[in-house]
Amino acid sequence: MLAEGLTPVAMGHANGVVTIGVAEADPVVRTSRREALQEPYRTMVGHMRHEIAHMLWWRLSLREDFLEAFREKFGDERADYTAALQRHYHDGPPPDWRTSYLTSYASAHPHEDWAETAAHLLHLTDITDSAVASGLSSEEMPANWDPYSEPDTARLINVAASLAIRVNHINRSMGLSDLYPFVLSQAAQRKLAFVHDWLRRGAQGR
Repeated sequence: MLAEGLTPVAMGHANGVVTIGVAEADPVVRTSRREALQEPYRTMVGHMRHEIAHMLWWRLSLREDFLEAFREKFGDERADYTAALQRHYHDGPPPDWRTSYLTSYASAHPHEDWAETAAHLLHLTDITDSAVASGLSSEEMPANWDPYSEPDTARLINVAASLAIRVNHINRSMGLSDLYPFVLSQAAQRKLAFVHDWLRRGAQGR
């Protein structure tokens, strides 16, 4: 709960500045918002990655070749954002959203589709990096592997998904929620590959 006299902070991104409200560090606040928005997953780290993804889009959007490719894959981000969110919260996502999006919120607008997809790429990469750093291994994981340097999105997703499924089972054995409660459709995997490719291009100055 917020202390008396304090104003709630609107979490988001604007012109390269990411704002995160520390109120969500409170598990009661975070859980109530997650349930109100019907989200399967909500953490401070997850929200930070989502907002950073908006900032990365803003940076990449300075490239004309990115915008053309983005609109072909995600749709036209020039569509009215406020109206799209109002429609999403009033009507909900399309019935078949799982075939094309990682989350129901991603279906609201191309900006949110990108942000959710890029955030999930960061989730999956860090899951595998944490496994490597912890000395864990699996039959899918290459030897002496650096997930952050992996150029093959399909390999990254395969390793991360296999690890997530295993850890999901471990969590269930303790009565905990799944570590990664999402299904990666073919369309979502193609979007992940798109984000992966463009973030690598940006990092390498290509």
